[in-house]
Amino acid sequence: MPDSPARRRPNRVPTGQPLLDSVLEDLRDADVALEERVVDRRPLHRGHYMDFEEERVVRGDGSESVRDIVVHPGAVVVAPLDSEGRLLLVTQYRVPCGGAMLELPAGTLETHDGAVEDPLVAAHRELEEETGYRAGTMERIGGFWSAPGFSTEYLTLFLATDLRPAGEGRLSPDEDENLRLSRIPWRDAVAAVEGGVIEDAKSVAGILWLARRFESEGR
Repeated sequence: MPDSPARRRPNRVPTGQPLLDSVLEDLRDADVALEERVVDRRPLHRGHYMDFEEERVVRGDGSESVRDIVVHPGAVVVAPLDSEGRLLLVTQYRVPCGGAMLELPAGTLETHDGAVEDPLVAAHRELEEETGYRAGTMERIGGFWSAPGFSTEYLTLFLATDLRPAGEGRLSPDEDENLRLSRIPWRDAVAAVEGGVIEDAKSVAGILWLARRFESEGR
C-alpha cells in the first residue's frame, strides 16, 4: 500500500520552552492513543497536481472509518516586503469562491520522479513569476497545514526582502494565471485582514504571523 511522497508528519521538535514542550508531549501521547491506522487505500482520481483517495482506517478500539483524502504535494507562501515596508500582494480571480481575491504570492511544490521540490526553490520561483521581483534574502518564518481534516497540503511561509526587479529573463506566471500586483504597507494589510477584506486563509495566516514578528521587534 504505497504512500505519497507528499505526506509528512506534524512537527514534534522541542522548542526549549517548558509550556510549549509540555503541549508537544501531550501531542506525542495523542499520536499513539488516538492513532487511526490506514489499512486500505483506494485511488479515486488523479488530478493535475492533486490526487484524491479513499482510505479505510482502524482505531485503537478496533472500530473502522473511511476518510476522503486530498493528496497535495505542499505549497509555499511568500510575504515580499519592500524597502518602504510595503507588502507585495497579488489579486487573481478564484473560481471556487466566484470572485477576485487579494493574496500573498504562493504556489504549489513541483514533483519530479516521486521527489517533492525544495520549498526554498519554489519560494524564489513563485515570487518572481507572480510579482516580477527577486529577493536577496528569503527567510523561512513558519509553516502550517491548510486543511488537515482532509488534505495533506502543508504550506511553508517565507519572508522575502532585498527585493529587486527580475528584469530580462523574468519567469512569467503560469498560462492560466492573470494577476494584478499591489503594494500595501504591512500595517494596512493587517487592517485588511481584520476588516475582512483579505479572506484567503494562507494570506491571513501569513500577514498576521508577520505582524506578530514585527511588533515583537518593535517595528
